[in-house]
Amino acid sequence: MNKVVKAENEKTAANDFATAKETEADGLRRALIKEAEGRKQAEILRAEATKQAAILEAEGKSKAIEMVNTVAQLYFKGNAQLLRQLEVVENSLKQNSVFIVPEGQSLINVLNSVAGVNTSQITVRKEEETK
Repeated sequence: MNKVVKAENEKTAANDFATAKETEADGLRRALIKEAEGRKQAEILRAEATKQAAILEAEGKSKAIEMVNTVAQLYFKGNAQLLRQLEVVENSLKQNSVFIVPEGQSLINVLNSVAGVNTSQITVRKEEETK
């Protein structure tokens, strides 16, 4: 009878050991799945953040371009040629170039109002002198 009880105990112990190993394997499997799901969620959130940042940056650039266009429409409409002339004069004066403006041209009046321009730097010659 001792042998029967011992055999029963060994059988129960073997079942308990197998159940314990199965439970351990199950726990390990669930832990690995949870870890993988966590990495997946982190990647998704990182991608969404990158996407949102790109969208916000594009919207900001779009707003800036829109504002420049609005200002150009309001204040420089029809004055593009005058603006270009002022840019040429500004660059010439920065480089200490000689810039000859024919007498009576309206650009000389504009130069007087450009900030930081000293009109004594401008050489005004009559048309006969420039020929």
